[in-house]
Amino acid sequence: MVGDDRRPIVFDIRQQESVDLDVDVEQRLLTPHFLVLCVSALFSALGFSSVIPTVARFVATDLNGGDLEIGMALGIFSISAVLARPWIGRLGDRRGRRVLIAGGSFVTAAVLASHALADTYGLLLLARLLMGAVQGAFFVGTVTLTTDLAPDHRRGEAASYFSVAIYGGMAFGPWLGEWAVGRWGFDGGFLVGALCMAVAAIIACWLPDFVGSMQPNVGPSSDSEQRRVLFYRTAIWPGAILALGIMIFPALHGFMPKLMDERSLGDAGPIYATYGLLVIAIRLACSRLPDTLGTTKTAAIALLGSTAGMLVMGSFVSRSGMFVGAAILAIGGSLLYPALMVAAVEGVPANERAQAMGTFTMFFELSGGIGGPVLGVVAWMTGTTVAAFFGASVIAATGIPLLLMWKRRNPAIT
Repeated sequence: MVGDDRRPIVFDIRQQESVDLDVDVEQRLLTPHFLVLCVSALFSALGFSSVIPTVARFVATDLNGGDLEIGMALGIFSISAVLARPWIGRLGDRRGRRVLIAGGSFVTAAVLASHALADTYGLLLLARLLMGAVQGAFFVGTVTLTTDLAPDHRRGEAASYFSVAIYGGMAFGPWLGEWAVGRWGFDGGFLVGALCMAVAAIIACWLPDFVGSMQPNVGPSSDSEQRRVLFYRTAIWPGAILALGIMIFPALHGFMPKLMDERSLGDAGPIYATYGLLVIAIRLACSRLPDTLGTTKTAAIALLGSTAGMLVMGSFVSRSGMFVGAAILAIGGSLLYPALMVAAVEGVPANERAQAMGTFTMFFELSGGIGGPVLGVVAWMTGTTVAAFFGASVIAATGIPLLLMWKRRNPAIT
């Protein structure tokens, strides 16, 4: 696409002109680019999360798999996701954020559509591996651009607003997947997810490569200590805590539909919708909480919410118990990510943020990749799917001592 200034050039390898922002605009948060970013992120999260229960049901029914096979199918994508993260971050710092967001989404849409062609467990695992390698580009690009667009003193608020789109999409995506499978079968569920990802890619074409006076990082990797390491050091601690806190998602998205089928508890869609609405409400009402309360206290509250929510869902296996547990989980789902993302980029140079975000978001994928198989093994060894919820509760609780240890090692953390 060339010759029309109103339409973006998505895959142009040349660096685009930086977006010029004056001092007043730099202090604004809800700019047009930020709103476009959030809408694109919403559709991406819808597409990504809509296939999670679809994969779980597909393995359990059409492929005759059990808890262990479900956990492996949900988590295997993390292998390629983790391996690709360092190079994705460097690409974002060198070529810009848009190539990660738009380009990554287009490729992910194609990979999601290929899930419909998987008629054996081996082919499904291959599709999941490809998914992990390409989907991370969008996530790294969007969270990095969020920090680029936000004023320094409003990054926590920006993360809250942005994560409304991410977590809102992840909350409603499973419901969308359940609806699509009920209407068009498993192939339809996978294709609806691919369609959402394609919409995210098209919207992302209107995003900038770089913001303001930022310049691409084209220096040799030996120029700084941070570039010599595979993972960005300052993002490892907050990333590890995030991974433990969001280990609830494999249980919520992967094992809850199976448990509700086993106990004849009805459709899981309304529970996902309740969780999503509460996450959005808390994020909007408490958008400035990470900036005012601080990282440590906000993250501790979130980890307690995740721990208690999983415990309730595992202890009271009824439809009302699932609703109550989901409501408590919304506390953790709404507060943890914004607080830790602010800490992950604190003091990071602008032209290295994509590398830092690549490391931080890697733990998001790692949590799902490890969490799915681990919880699957727990359920398989105990002979009951309920054990996956107790396992997720214990894992989330271990994030609290890790958070306190990080605070002791880094007293400057708020």
